[in-house]
This record gives sequence, C-alpha cells and structure tokens, in this order.
Amino acid sequence: MATIELPHSTTLTIPFANTELATIALNTLSVDREISEGKVNRTLRTQDHNLIITFHADTLRMLRVSINGFMDSLILVTKTLDTFTQ
Repeated sequence: MATIELPHSTTLTIPFANTELATIALNTLSVDREISEGKVNRTLRTQDHNLIITFHADTLRMLRVSINGFMDSLILVTKTLDTFTQ
C-alpha cells in the first residue's frame, strides 16, 4: 500500500494536573478512530503531565474538522475527569 503524504499538520499540547490524568485522557481518547482515515491521521502521546496530539491532513478543511471533533471529545473527557477527581 502506498503512503499518502498529508501536507497540513498541527500539534496541540494539553496540560493536565498530573501524569495520571494525562494518561487517562490518552487511553480514553485513543480508542476513537478518525472518520476520514486516509485523509486525516492523528497521533496521541503523553509527555510528563501533557497530552500531545498531532494531526496530519490532506486539506486545511479536513484538519479543522478533525480538530473540532477531537476538541468536543476532549472537553467531555476533561469535564468527566474534573467531576470524578474532585
């Protein structure tokens, strides 16, 4: 299978209160696959207490759509973590 180059990219760094919360967010968010596989690639990892997400997309529109959808999920995860860790 040929590798498709995805020319548009961005990286987000989301800080959490500690490494454990960043890891919980990573494990929760990593199960969701991109809807437009092949047009968008998303990688998640943690570094210390940060969740780092890198997006690669074939168009700026697809990059924006992917980030917006991811942010909706991230907001839900962070609100849930806030509720259960207080």
